[in-house]
Amino acid sequence: MACPTVADLALTRDFEVVERGSRVPSIRALPMSEEVLDQARWWERHITEVISGLPLGSAPDAMPRSEYDPAIRSLSEREAAKAAELTAAGMSGASARTVRRRRQRYQAEGIDGLVDGRAVRERTPGARQDPRVLETLLRLMSDDARRGNSASADEYRRSVGRMLDTQYGTVPLPSRSTFQRLVKMVRDQHGGARGITVIDENRIRLSRPGERVHVDTFELALPAHLARRTLRSVRITVAVDELTRMVCTLVVHTSQDGVDGPTLLARLCGPPPRRAVPDSGDGHVAVPLILPESLILDSSRMRRGREFLDACRAMGIRIERRRPVERAAEERIASRLVTLFGTELTTLTVTPSHDDVSLISWLQDRAEHWVESVWQHQPQWRLQATGDRRHATPSSVYEACAARLGWVHLPLGRHEVKRLLPSVTRQVTERGVLVKGHHYFHAELTCLRSTGPVEVRFDPYDLCQVWVRTSADAWLQVPLAMNALGQPLSRPAWRFTGTTRRALPDVPAREPTLELDSVQERLSYHAQLPVLRTPFLQEVLLLSARLAMLNRTPVGGRQGLLITGPPRSGKTTALQELGRNFAQTPVAGLPFGSAVYLRLHPADSGRTALLRLGKLVGLPPCPSMTSTAAVSEAVQQALISSETGLVLVDDAFPETSTSTNASTNAPTVEVLRFLADQVPALFVYAASVTAENSLASAHQAGQGRLAHVQAAPVPYGPDWEHLVETLDKALRLRHQQPGSLPRLAPALHHRTGGWAGAMVHLVRSASIDAILSGREEITERDFDSITV
Repeated sequence: MACPTVADLALTRDFEVVERGSRVPSIRALPMSEEVLDQARWWERHITEVISGLPLGSAPDAMPRSEYDPAIRSLSEREAAKAAELTAAGMSGASARTVRRRRQRYQAEGIDGLVDGRAVRERTPGARQDPRVLETLLRLMSDDARRGNSASADEYRRSVGRMLDTQYGTVPLPSRSTFQRLVKMVRDQHGGARGITVIDENRIRLSRPGERVHVDTFELALPAHLARRTLRSVRITVAVDELTRMVCTLVVHTSQDGVDGPTLLARLCGPPPRRAVPDSGDGHVAVPLILPESLILDSSRMRRGREFLDACRAMGIRIERRRPVERAAEERIASRLVTLFGTELTTLTVTPSHDDVSLISWLQDRAEHWVESVWQHQPQWRLQATGDRRHATPSSVYEACAARLGWVHLPLGRHEVKRLLPSVTRQVTERGVLVKGHHYFHAELTCLRSTGPVEVRFDPYDLCQVWVRTSADAWLQVPLAMNALGQPLSRPAWRFTGTTRRALPDVPAREPTLELDSVQERLSYHAQLPVLRTPFLQEVLLLSARLAMLNRTPVGGRQGLLITGPPRSGKTTALQELGRNFAQTPVAGLPFGSAVYLRLHPADSGRTALLRLGKLVGLPPCPSMTSTAAVSEAVQQALISSETGLVLVDDAFPETSTSTNASTNAPTVEVLRFLADQVPALFVYAASVTAENSLASAHQAGQGRLAHVQAAPVPYGPDWEHLVETLDKALRLRHQQPGSLPRLAPALHHRTGGWAGAMVHLVRSASIDAILSGREEITERDFDSITV
């Protein structure tokens, strides 16, 4: 008969907690009178009626009163109704806020949270003493109790003094009589208990996992083969249980604003993930879950802090800020964990060839595997096991605590966890939903395409899946879409330093329902009509795809592309379209990376051009004394680290035809050409020429490895007529008859000389004039007043 673990049982699809009692059961017997207990039980009946609609001990067939029915009343309304009922019964101070506080304490601590704290208040041993004194004393007395030994108060005082002098230096001890009273109080409260000698801020020994969970954030130093200039700061946030040293969760992130608080809480309280471990029987193991009772935070900032505090308050989790006295000891544990993991990364020989987002995901997965396979089974400093076992590890201490307590934590429900995750609204398309630049697809999303935008919940630190709301209480887990090569299907990265216009469809269908209503919408639409796919542009796209493939594994030197032509012949448009379509070329399945656009200034030198290019790929500013060769080396490493696959250089050569001025940018281009030979990226240069031999004299030697594409006008014929028909289908003028623009094809060719860019400019300008004048129609006379 199979006997699954609790974690495996909680991860099954049909597992559900039918009845959840107190999340933190009472461990210690509190000295209290019957009167205090009766008062707590009286409050328990009222609070359970607020929570479930029925008071504790009601008959199975009882029905809730209308003011407490959860089906028709919200929790706030039920709390207000209970406050009004108690006030009407003559109880003073029973406001809705009081009922809410007692309800939250009951859900967090059970009936212990309803007990009057003044009736069970105990005098804390050593409350006015240095906490280091009490911590050392507890350690000595617990060791003696475990061995069955005993010592006098004076012997403990001498031993504590020696240990404090060795570890901390000079620490003042209490007087002899005060120390004797302290020893007596510790013996009265703890007796000869065998357990873990860790104390909380109230100087009380911890007795169960989750009582205090420390959250710390550290910088993660990446080794040289993983470091990238685009990742200036990689951080890791770790939540460690103080009692067992178990890692409750960890998050690798790059945000300078800190980790997302509600997401961290969802990872702490949600179902534990199944991680692949080679040494386990089935290859996977479910990590034990530790629900925190108190979260001890460091001084780091946290995103969505208000939502995080509200969620912790609703779940009964106390939030504390670490005191300076406690900071050193607890930070040392998490710092040691991060340091050991950084050392583990230096021993890896595998270099993941991913973008920055995928690298962070890889580091997250690697850290989780390392914690489960190494840290949880490694003996920890000052961690003492129960019984006679030595060399205690976090996993062994957790197992001993679970065996002693007789219970384990259960995760929150899946719906409660999803409410903590960030939410976005997305439209379902044929490719699924797009979240954070990645596509997520599932076959069941097809039925949601016609329902409008849907709510999507996602973990910003886990790209494997998102959750789409399909109904009021149903969520669909949608995995990350992959391409044919098993790589994430993502939105192409395209960085452009100038102003980019919105991409329009190639040939919009002429349907009355697609006509734009307002004048402003039609003006904006016609000002950015689609770019025409001329033979020149198609040749540039095809040749660049071929050269990009050759440059990845070059035999000899790397190739480049030079685009030339007279002014306004479409060179800049070709560069922009090449950058936008770089990830959609016939070889887009391969990871060619992103594209950057650099326009050279006439006064640019080789150094300034390198610095501007380095800024585009995330290179930090170089010191002013850095040599040009060193800057070139830094830019080379930045291009490789950022996986830039396409560099577009506009205005690479001057427009004049004289040899003196034609060589103005020659040194700059030579520096870029030398850089292009060192990186697996395609460099595309655009140059304006006004004479047939303007480039031959100055750059004949440099064009040996540059494929050359010369912009040329489109002769009148089928190709020209097809371009005019494309523009005609794209027009949205109210009085323009379909097919009227192709009748003007001869006039347009004569007016523009066959240049497609000039024709688009004519049609755009004429369309705007037609809309402003109210005619909403283009005629041949409209072209006469427009300068080309």
